[in-house]
Amino acid sequence: MESFSLTKHFLGTGFVTAVLVAVALSLHTSREVEHELLERSKHDAARLAHHLNREVHERFLLPTLEQQGSIDLEDPAQLAELDRIVRLGISELEIQAVYFFDLEGRITYSTNLEHRGFVVRDNPNFHRAAEGHTSSVVVARGNPLDVVGHTEPVSLLETYVPVRVLDAEGRPQGEVGGVIELYQDATELVEETRAAMLDVAVAATIGIAVLMLGLSLWVRKADRTIEERTQALLAANARLEALSSDLERQVEDRTRRLVRAETLASVGTLAAGVAHEVNNPVAAIASSAEGLLRRISRSEDLAEHPGFADFPEYLQIIRDEAFRVKSITRNLLDFSRSGETTQRSAVDLGALLRSAVRLLEHRATKETKRLELELPEGAVSIQGDAAQLRQVVLNLSVNALDTARSHVRWTLLPDGEGARLVCRDDGPGFGAEQLERACEPFFTSKPAGEGTGLGLAIAYGVVREHGGELELSNDPEGGGACVEVRLPQAPPARSDDAA
Repeated sequence: MESFSLTKHFLGTGFVTAVLVAVALSLHTSREVEHELLERSKHDAARLAHHLNREVHERFLLPTLEQQGSIDLEDPAQLAELDRIVRLGISELEIQAVYFFDLEGRITYSTNLEHRGFVVRDNPNFHRAAEGHTSSVVVARGNPLDVVGHTEPVSLLETYVPVRVLDAEGRPQGEVGGVIELYQDATELVEETRAAMLDVAVAATIGIAVLMLGLSLWVRKADRTIEERTQALLAANARLEALSSDLERQVEDRTRRLVRAETLASVGTLAAGVAHEVNNPVAAIASSAEGLLRRISRSEDLAEHPGFADFPEYLQIIRDEAFRVKSITRNLLDFSRSGETTQRSAVDLGALLRSAVRLLEHRATKETKRLELELPEGAVSIQGDAAQLRQVVLNLSVNALDTARSHVRWTLLPDGEGARLVCRDDGPGFGAEQLERACEPFFTSKPAGEGTGLGLAIAYGVVREHGGELELSNDPEGGGACVEVRLPQAPPARSDDAA
């Protein structure tokens, strides 16, 4: 899963935010600047309009009325005189065009003479001025009233100023009598507005960029910290999961071993009692069978008597089976005494393995199988009961020979302060049930009458009493069975109530 990058997310959203904030500030500032400049220009235009109204009143209306008795702008002479006075009044001012309106929106005079007689309709700025309020607006070149002859792009400030009739002394009196419209070059105003907008945008961008740089450094550090903490948490979770799995495995293994140990202890106690009770009658049966065999062999009459012809065979079977029962009871006694350490001393495991191999060589040769040893150069010794450990090696060797196809190999390895003994064969290996139950007393995979199921149980008990471990598996290389015995340097001290 891809990790979330706080820095990348912050920089992306921050950049978009910076752009939006800069644009918003620029627009807001441009409006504020435009409003301020517009108000100033409107005020100046109103003053110019009132000045022009006074000039027209004093220098055109009054003299014309005195000389001609009436005002008639259809008279070319009067129109020319008015035009001269208006142009003279605006000659030193930045006025592009002048329009005089009556209250019905008709243009009575304009510096653009061809516009005389036009009527303005649906013009909110004119109507505001007709109601007595000065109104200004910035317009682009191309407005119907903007015919000053410019060829380059021009922005114009269009101001509508209400004018009142003046008395003889030039003071306004009465209601609004008309509207004067002034067109001024607004290029400077527009440029100032744009410059202010640009300044604000640059300042806002720089300020936000500096702020974001500082914040990004902080966020990047926080991002690294979060990533480190996340990785540490994931690693801790992985370790915890592994520990939990290992604990579950250990609990299951310890539980299985405890159940097995209790089973062995219970079976050992039962086996000891059964063995002692069975041994005496079995010994009597075996002795009686041997005595009868000896009597038959010494008596020619009995040997030649037809009725006794099969007696030697039956007595032989009785004796052999009695000895077999005696062997089983001896194994039961050995099993019940596996926890009774009679003598602990230094045991050379290499010598013990060689001795066990010599005892079984005759059987291996007879079955055309090999017993192999892999021993280290130096001696590997531990503290233990040599007789019991020899019994472990013999039991495991016999089991391996029973299933091996061609050979059994013992390997001895030092293991810290203890030792490892590994017995491998090239047989079919352990089945799933055998891996689970092979160390249980009387469990055997051999046919009925060929095994007692005590060999591995005895070996397991001896190894456990020596503080070691016995582990069954299948050899991944050869495919046969593998039994590994791990023994410590010295067995643990036995408690007084140890079973």
